[in-house]
Amino acid sequence: MQLDCFVQTLSTSLPPATAMKGDRIGLQLQSGRTEFSTLFITMDLTEEVAREAIACGAECILTFHPLLFSPLTTLTEEDRVGRIATMLVQHRIAVVVAHTNFDAFPRGTSTLLAEALGLTVQTFLVPDGGCTGFGMGVVCEMTEGLSLDELLQRIADVTHAPLRFTEGKNAMLYRIAIVGGSGMSLVDAALSAKADVFITADVKYHDFHRVRGTMALIDPGHYEMEQFVARGLQEVVQKMPNQPERIVLSKTLPNPVRYYPASHYISKQVEALHK
Repeated sequence: MQLDCFVQTLSTSLPPATAMKGDRIGLQLQSGRTEFSTLFITMDLTEEVAREAIACGAECILTFHPLLFSPLTTLTEEDRVGRIATMLVQHRIAVVVAHTNFDAFPRGTSTLLAEALGLTVQTFLVPDGGCTGFGMGVVCEMTEGLSLDELLQRIADVTHAPLRFTEGKNAMLYRIAIVGGSGMSLVDAALSAKADVFITADVKYHDFHRVRGTMALIDPGHYEMEQFVARGLQEVVQKMPNQPERIVLSKTLPNPVRYYPASHYISKQVEALHK
């Protein structure tokens, strides 16, 4: 498959205009390649993931989190990004990114988590004003409410991680807002949507203070909320009119966070990758 054709077709499914301002999406490394047959899909590009891609004969990687984000003044093997980029260029493996434009996709990051939790998506939390049918975050409506404890147990069972949370004002939860990954910039939208609970990651201490008693707030962790994106990206690629000959999903856990003393969380996350 032609690399430029793949990037263009992917952009048709996941319009760059739906990405957040300043995000780094699209082709990041060409690595001297103009065509490929094996596509490797991952949430994150770590050194271990790069080695897995090399071992399976990948010629192009589609990653959710960008490898290159901040402007680089040097590219050396003394830092993580430099080592990974060098490794991939040496093996002529291209890198393409679909990040917040996948977040905004109808079956994007937040929707995938909602479905895993058995929730029904009603609408986007923040619809995209320029692209109909796209938006950031979702709002789920429950006909029969859940208690906070019931929802916490569902999330713990799905994400395989300890949870941080604070209580809201309602004993039963009917409107659930979700933003996969770092979504506290949209907390006001969740409050305006009259959500009983907001689920997102990377929540700061004072954010819990801010909403406590008004809206429940649950932080399952960043990787934990986004662990379904590789499979979601695979679905997007498989629906493209032209596809690579071979698609491989990464089976390497990219989560850098460890938990003490409950180390079984990591083994559960690894098991989930292989399902």
